[in-house]
Amino acid sequence: MSELIKIFLIIHVAAGSVALLAGLIAIFLRNKVKLHRPAGKVYYWAMTVVFITAVFISLVKGNVFLFCVAVFTYYSCLTAYRSLRLKKLHLDQRPMWYDWVIEVVFGLIHIGFVVFALMKIGKHPEFGTIALVFGLIGVNGNVTTIKRLRAKNLTHKNYWLLAHIGGMLGSYIGAFTAFIVNNGNHIPAPPIVLWLGPTVLLVPFMMYELNIHKKKGGLFEKTG
Repeated sequence: MSELIKIFLIIHVAAGSVALLAGLIAIFLRNKVKLHRPAGKVYYWAMTVVFITAVFISLVKGNVFLFCVAVFTYYSCLTAYRSLRLKKLHLDQRPMWYDWVIEVVFGLIHIGFVVFALMKIGKHPEFGTIALVFGLIGVNGNVTTIKRLRAKNLTHKNYWLLAHIGGMLGSYIGAFTAFIVNNGNHIPAPPIVLWLGPTVLLVPFMMYELNIHKKKGGLFEKTG
């Protein structure tokens, strides 16, 4: 079993490295669609491998925290990918059955992450706080996505693009956070800074991008 874990770990690290590079390229080429798309696809599939290997390693080692972080990060990537296939929800397009399965499965895990955080926060305040932050962000993502799938409160015409940008950048923040934490021995900072620092630094960039595209996309006209 130990040899199998080593193989999965090697694949995990390799896929993670590819994802970080491809994601960075996709971000820099975000306004050049023909170049952005292939980089984005490489990022998505690399993150899929990262997710599969992380889940295996976390289950074998009984690492609940790694499992929850892997789920949180991949959920953002997966829903961002699916948003490109769901551009006509305002025209009565129906989500596929597996879109609902994604929300149920990942939603339950996000709720479990919050429960796990509340159980840990008393004895381990730092890690409890970290778990609570990521768990609540995950639950909020589920609520937002479910509303979009039900075509509720679709105010911006490019809602699918906003979901794609927010999800992909959110997943990249998660992947970058994992990279920082795994190399924490070389960074003189407390764990909570390593875990939440990338979110604090990169979320403003994500909000900036979303605001730009909200203005470009325009709003649906209100009826009634």
